[in-house]
Amino acid sequence: MFPSAVIRKLANSEEMLAETQNFVGLGAHVKGPVDIDALSTAYDALLEARPVLTARLERGADGRHQLVADDLLPAGIEVVELDDPAAEDPPLYFDQYTSLVHLRVTIRDGQAQPTLYVHHSLADGHHMYTLIEELLSYYTDLVSGGGIRRLNAEAAPESIETVLAERGIHKQRRSGIERFMPAVFAYDLPPSRRATTGVKAPSPVRVPIVSCQLSERHTDSIVALCRAQGIGLTAMLSAVLVKAEWQLRGASTIPVPLIYTVDLRYFLSPPVSATGCTNPVGLATYLAEIDRKTDVVELARDIAQTFKADLADGVIQQSRLHFSPQYVGNAPGLPDVVLLSDNGLVPPVRTPPGLEVVSTHGELYFDVNDGIEIYFTQIYAGRLNVEYHSYGANPERSVETIHSLLCALAEQHATSGVS
Repeated sequence: MFPSAVIRKLANSEEMLAETQNFVGLGAHVKGPVDIDALSTAYDALLEARPVLTARLERGADGRHQLVADDLLPAGIEVVELDDPAAEDPPLYFDQYTSLVHLRVTIRDGQAQPTLYVHHSLADGHHMYTLIEELLSYYTDLVSGGGIRRLNAEAAPESIETVLAERGIHKQRRSGIERFMPAVFAYDLPPSRRATTGVKAPSPVRVPIVSCQLSERHTDSIVALCRAQGIGLTAMLSAVLVKAEWQLRGASTIPVPLIYTVDLRYFLSPPVSATGCTNPVGLATYLAEIDRKTDVVELARDIAQTFKADLADGVIQQSRLHFSPQYVGNAPGLPDVVLLSDNGLVPPVRTPPGLEVVSTHGELYFDVNDGIEIYFTQIYAGRLNVEYHSYGANPERSVETIHSLLCALAEQHATSGVS
């Protein structure tokens, strides 16, 4: 046994992620040669600079989880070589009581693809992008011959509860979920796509994923439309998603509930650094009542106005003090909720000459194997990407519908002179 020391107990917002053993992965699709030894050294540097990544979880006497540090370091970089370009990646095994981080490099057709995995109680998407950026920056220094600069160990990130309390933000009467009350037990609903058996898997398993990507031209047109209309990209993508879901659900009179994450780093004062908090996100809600006359742009405008009102009232900032994002299952009596996490425009990462990150992808792991359904969106290298993580029966149809709506929107407003 190795001696261990408690770093801190998990807050409520983090405890849920420990109960489902939720790991998130961020993969970098690169073009060009990768020096595995240098990448391994860069990974060691990342762990040295971010020692909390070498921690693990442990249940305390009260049954709650806590972060602990010990002398047992995580395993080094894992390299998987696949001769068959169509072969599936071998499964990953995660155990939060042993390690909270893992780096796998898959070599397919001679091209390496690194994917970093971190327990979700430690990091959200914005946080993960920063870790990848740091990893590749260290790698760039190494292969460029300059060596890695002296590293200063960063403190463990705080919980959102601590960050909000330090800024005088406290729990209010409203959570935002009240917006869904008119739709609860008000309709004769089909069986939920997000029904869950509640059966735990032996270890975290990967949620199935399908995705689509817009061309640079269509992406530019969507972004230009948002700018011309003064509507944020998240609101526009939210409108497209709920319109697509309405079509997929038979174009009925049943409204479509929407929950989307809000990166509070851009709205808190003093600001929160990229890695200073584990999951500094708020949750915005909207109940979309759609018919055949509904215009996507006007729907996006109303979503944006609702967001601004809730932000002005402080509802979004304190929403996580009421509840955490429940990826698993759906509230009883409520139409299936559309969950969206939009990462927006992701800046390029630093790489050495001859190596380029051309795209990225996300992965989700839970110790359940049903009831999960969430969309992730981002723009990287000039192209909008939509990922759909779902156990649904026909996720390809959902992505095809979304892609069709986005392309039609882009074409419509490109020809009208908006872009």
